[in-house]
Amino acid sequence: MSSPPTPTLEHPLRDARAWYFCGLLPLGFGYVAMHLCGRTTPFESGDNRWNDWLGILLSGPALYLLGARHTLVEFTKPIYRGIAWNLVGFGVPFFAALHWEYLGQSIGANFSLTAHQLAHLNRPSQIALFVGLGIAAGMTTLCVVQARKAGFLGRYLGAFAALIGSVAAVTACLGPRYYLHIHHYFWSLCLLPFVRFRHPLCVVVQGMLAGIYVEGASRYGLSPIWILHGG
Repeated sequence: MSSPPTPTLEHPLRDARAWYFCGLLPLGFGYVAMHLCGRTTPFESGDNRWNDWLGILLSGPALYLLGARHTLVEFTKPIYRGIAWNLVGFGVPFFAALHWEYLGQSIGANFSLTAHQLAHLNRPSQIALFVGLGIAAGMTTLCVVQARKAGFLGRYLGAFAALIGSVAAVTACLGPRYYLHIHHYFWSLCLLPFVRFRHPLCVVVQGMLAGIYVEGASRYGLSPIWILHGG
């Protein structure tokens, strides 16, 4: 797939891309809840019956405006371009990532990110971490290059630094009574807006990040990332 033209801003109610993206999130949530987890309703997560589904639903417009609006193409003629880019390039990786839990089970890896768990990773988890860091480094390089071409590299790096700084500041303020647990729904949610460029790799990775976010929210719930020791 070649990179389509620069994105344009449409009214949200007339933008088929917005309906497509915002619809995928709750549908994916329901698929994980009912088909993969065997729950009785599509609104029930690992934590509660409605709140997390509603959180996913409400997060859709913000994630679209911050990230997917810049990555997805308009559903206009020629129709094959929209199908190839949005449905195959984004939708298929999104659906595949809804099965994220099975990847960890199949290779025996633990994807939880706490200081204690990172210090005691088994061999499959170490390999998975090494591969993940390699992919992250490659995507970071690609996105930095794209941001530089687009003329907003300083703001791009500043937003990323602000995200990391905010997490670090809250962690420091909470003190040693709390430990930081970066759930996979959280890191995928945070990274999704930064993979915001109309590049074939970006649309695939953004689809995967959206799927991992929805899978974690549905299977386990939108749990807090700061957890009280012994709580």
